[in-house]
Amino acid sequence: MTERSDTTNPRSLRGVGLDDPFGPEAEIPNLKLHSEANSTLESPGAVQSNMSFKLADGVQVRAEGFGLLFYDYRGPRLYFVPSKDLIDVGFFSRRQSVSELIASICTRKECTKALVEERITQVLAKLEDKGLIYGQPIR
Repeated sequence: MTERSDTTNPRSLRGVGLDDPFGPEAEIPNLKLHSEANSTLESPGAVQSNMSFKLADGVQVRAEGFGLLFYDYRGPRLYFVPSKDLIDVGFFSRRQSVSELIASICTRKECTKALVEERITQVLAKLEDKGLIYGQPIR
């Protein structure tokens, strides 16, 4: 049985898709976030807070109960991102910045910015690394 703790504690991320076995840091066969994210984030192409993200050509995304399902027609490949309701599908079609996404998650989930920022940038960096999304600076 997976332990769940109080989601009203601003320092706790349990139960909101950020730290449980099915959260964004969990290892996924096609999208390994936990073991590979640190090297990705230290690279020159790391996710910047003033960027928005779009889907790459030939990629579709849809919301599922566990989070997001990406389908890459160029492969074809499926990528399961167990983010629960943290990132909605519309994020990839709006010009919302990463910092705005992080702020909205912090408000909705009452979580600390540092923890949310770390997990969200890991997810976005890995999706970009896989060629599913691409970043654009917002001016």
